Amino acid sequence: MIIHTLKILGTLFYHQRGKAESVELVRSLVTENVLQTETLHALTSLTDEQLEHDFSVLFEGMGSMPVPPWGSVYLDKEQVLFGDSNTQYRLFLQQHGIELDSGQREPEDQFGLMLLACAYFLEQDQTQAACELLGEHLMPWGSTYLEQLREKAPNPFYQRLAADVSKWLNALIQQQHIEVVKKKIYLDE
Repeated sequence: MIIHTLKILGTLFYHQRGKAESVELVRSLVTENVLQTETLHALTSLTDEQLEHDFSVLFEGMGSMPVPPWGSVYLDKEQVLFGDSNTQYRLFLQQHGIELDSGQREPEDQFGLMLLACAYFLEQDQTQAACELLGEHLMPWGSTYLEQLREKAPNPFYQRLAADVSKWLNALIQQQHIEVVKKKIYLDE
């Protein structure tokens, strides 16, 4: 179930889907008690156009991006894409035989893409690598990212999604006894 959940969550944060498909994905996670029913209701209240627009703003960088989904923006003093933390994460992936190629020049440390990589590790019975990904590469900045998304997302669906995912990831980390490395977070405030 954890692999399935990580894949769906990764998809919601990385792959733009139409409203009908997004509703089915979210409904499946409500059934598994990962997301709240209110999160599904918030999604169903959006128009197709609003969902598409807000996804582009939040995850693809259309216009002014209120909450960047890349780790290096939070972990590097210069708050740049492809920063040192992304380089470290790329090396971690390469050490475990993964080279991501989405066909676009983009940082590997995108929140949803990292959830998908974690699911991949679990599918390959690389539990230690999945735990390391969560504890050393995703969650040192992921909690801050989800908190910012909850506060600044342009609609209640993404606000609720951020809150639900934060709660689920924190429960997973506690359940699996994963130690999250403390790293300095750089935010423009």
